[in-house]
Amino acid sequence: MKTKSVKGQTLLEYILLVLMISVTVAVIIRNTNVKILEFWTGLASMIAKPCPTCEDPQPIPK
Repeated sequence: MKTKSVKGQTLLEYILLVLMISVTVAVIIRNTNVKILEFWTGLASMIAKPCPTCEDPQPIPK
């Protein structure tokens, strides 16, 4: 009976480890996408300005 208990605990630990890794990767991807979006929006608004000294019509979203 001890082997079933140990196997069950090992399976549970494996599932929790996979879940923790998945959440960590999802958070990293989400934070990276936000920074890329801010950079891309800022770059696009700089390129779209009618003149270099004009005010930015659309501020960078946060």
